[in-house]
Amino acid sequence: MKTRRIADIDAALDACAAEPVHIPGSIQGHGALVAVDNETLQVTHASVNLHSITGIDHAAVLGQSIHDVFPTGVRHDLVNSMLPPFLMQDTRAIEELALNGNRVAAGASAARTATIFEFEPASGLPDVSGKAVHQIAFLTSHLHGVQSRAELFDKSVKLIQVLTGYQRVMVYEFDGDGNGTIQAESLTGGLESFLGLNFPSWDIPQQAREIMARTPFRYIADIFGTPVPVMAAGADLAPLDMTYSHLRGVSPVHMQYLENMGTKATLTLNIVVSGKLWGMISLHNPTPRVPDQNVREVCRNFVRFFGLKLDAILQRERLARLHEADQLRRELMDNAGKRQEAESLFTARLLSRLCDAMRADGALLAKEGSVQVHNLVPPADTLDPFVKFGESCADVYHSAALRADSPGLADLVGDDIAGVHITPMARDSFVAFFRRDREKITKWAGAPHKTIEGVGGNARLRPRGSFALYKETVRGSSDPWTDEEHQIASEVWSIYVNAERNALIRKTSRQQKMLIDELNHRVRNILTLIRSLSRQSRSTADTIDDFIATLEARIEAVANAHSLAVERPDAYVSIHTMLQMEAEPHNLEGKGVVINGEDAGLRPDVAPIFALVVHELMTNAAKYGALSAPEGRVTIDLSPAEAGLRLCWTETGGPAVEPPQRKGFGTSLLTNAVPNELRGTIDVAYRETGIAVELALPQDMLSGMRFLGGEVARSKAKADENAEAMRARGQVRCLLVEDSFVISMDTMRIMNDAGLAKVQTAMTVQDAMQAIDAERPDFAALDVNLSGGETSYGVANRLKAMGVPFVFVTGYGSEGVPRDAFDGIPVLRKPLHRADLEPVLQDFGL
Repeated sequence: MKTRRIADIDAALDACAAEPVHIPGSIQGHGALVAVDNETLQVTHASVNLHSITGIDHAAVLGQSIHDVFPTGVRHDLVNSMLPPFLMQDTRAIEELALNGNRVAAGASAARTATIFEFEPASGLPDVSGKAVHQIAFLTSHLHGVQSRAELFDKSVKLIQVLTGYQRVMVYEFDGDGNGTIQAESLTGGLESFLGLNFPSWDIPQQAREIMARTPFRYIADIFGTPVPVMAAGADLAPLDMTYSHLRGVSPVHMQYLENMGTKATLTLNIVVSGKLWGMISLHNPTPRVPDQNVREVCRNFVRFFGLKLDAILQRERLARLHEADQLRRELMDNAGKRQEAESLFTARLLSRLCDAMRADGALLAKEGSVQVHNLVPPADTLDPFVKFGESCADVYHSAALRADSPGLADLVGDDIAGVHITPMARDSFVAFFRRDREKITKWAGAPHKTIEGVGGNARLRPRGSFALYKETVRGSSDPWTDEEHQIASEVWSIYVNAERNALIRKTSRQQKMLIDELNHRVRNILTLIRSLSRQSRSTADTIDDFIATLEARIEAVANAHSLAVERPDAYVSIHTMLQMEAEPHNLEGKGVVINGEDAGLRPDVAPIFALVVHELMTNAAKYGALSAPEGRVTIDLSPAEAGLRLCWTETGGPAVEPPQRKGFGTSLLTNAVPNELRGTIDVAYRETGIAVELALPQDMLSGMRFLGGEVARSKAKADENAEAMRARGQVRCLLVEDSFVISMDTMRIMNDAGLAKVQTAMTVQDAMQAIDAERPDFAALDVNLSGGETSYGVANRLKAMGVPFVFVTGYGSEGVPRDAFDGIPVLRKPLHRADLEPVLQDFGL
């Protein structure tokens, strides 16, 4: 029966962990929402209370375009507030809107391929954004000089309580096992204090923690509020992901949990430190409460500042520990008489100091067959088996309840030890820390026992009915190991030998010097390179216009070659493409540089160094080698090698070459960068017929993917055609008139992707007219309705009179443009897509 009940508890925990809290299918009733597909702009979901908030019937809008649902001014604001994925933004507030006689506060939140628009009755507060900025500045100024965690927590709870009006504000820290402890608290209204109490990890399921790590805050306005269903436009649509929605519905179990605490409304600010969920600032109120948009905006920014401030404090504490350890080591080594005695003394003193830092009762360091111990360690008769166990550990092992977690290991360490932490290091070495078995009194906020309802697949966790202080005496265990202690243990090896740090310093210094040398070298070399390109272009040009076009194309190709390696840091970079782009300035007539063999992908972190190497070889060939002569040739052969990739560079037809008399930047780059940064080999031969270079790259610098040479060749003609079009468009002067900064950024990105590199932006009619006065554009894209009630029709009429081709880019569609005045002018819809822009540019001959 007991075994069956344990199985029921496990089933209840699994059910809780699997609850899809991000797709509850309902929202809190004080607001309403619609979801709009980012591509089609059709309404995919709507809450059934939409009419009571906005005066719009929810059933009538499902499946309809946003242009058919909302009035002109409102849909303009909504479209401009959509959240494209490139922004990496979770939510955005929208200015107060008027809908069917209702004044509503609105906001947008990301929902995968859609944007959720949320509407609430407006609070009527003036200048919310300005007020929020003032309050954020006030809060951060009060915390600017804080130096400790305790001071940060204490000041923060008091400031947040004054700002928000919630009656209980707590700083809640998670330990390594996910349990929470109330570290600071501010109370009003005679509420019971939770300060110092502990909450078990299962109070917050894992999927809820994952959402907390991605969202700055979450509020529940009224635990007794009736959930409002969210309806979909079709049965085949996936449930709406409301991860970032402020109105997202709440789990019934969590509602019951809050009721048991005597809490009717909450606001939770999620504390993220170094990308991980550290804890939360939890605000409770005994009556329903809806935080207004000003409070939400302040809290969103404050908790991010809080996380950065806490991270700085934690890093300062860590650096202080490392500094203390370094000081200890320097002291021991400076005063030691003999090296062996110094190392032994250092190890003993280091273990003693580390025990204090780890809050451990004993320590053991095994290093390449020698063992040194301090205070509480396993008995002498089991010490050797324990050392063998530690040497076999491939990963960190830790336990605060050894008898329960690993009875065999508990037998080795003896009855006095209940906690162990083992960190493996290099060459059969490890460090271990030990904690005694002790009685530990933990103050739980209510008995931390799992209580369930139902059996089997119907088993569900039941929230605790009481949060009265519960003292649990724990035997057979030690204090749990914290994340901070895991970090200290992981640093023992680097503290002991200091090798990794020295290697990092040497590598960083070497790379920094190389980059500085490269900058100086490029400044001196750029004029020589331009002169070389100019001379080659002049020898083949028939007219001055041909000369200018050829020279500009070659200069741009050089620039493109160097940007290729860094424009996609998340993907492998084609070596073939890098070579082709470097060769292109010397290869406009289809000769000069020949590339043979299979392609391979290069790791993005080393691609810039490889680009420097190739550029130096190509530049030297243009200045002194084969490419400096009309009949000169460079042949580059790529071939797979047993350990990676081989690149053979052969120059012919140029002037005779001799080894350089001095070691300049180019020689230093080749001899240092290849072995150190690329971990490869390079052999440079100065032959009478020209320079020859053999470069080998190891497999770990390459991707496992190979590109067939034939596929590259087949795509080259199309690539050349596209490159020529891109070069032509790169000279087109464009004017973009758009009043939304974010939309302007996105539209400019689309125009750049289409090859329009010279784009000037204007947010008002006055700015646009001034831009036209300064320089006549070749093409323009105009938003129709601008801020302050302006339209871009005046700009359009002037462009039309000048004969400048232009398009309207608007959220209203073609019906928003008077056809009698602008018949034949293309109208593109927001959000702009390159597929829509390309045909228009081609029709204009661009």
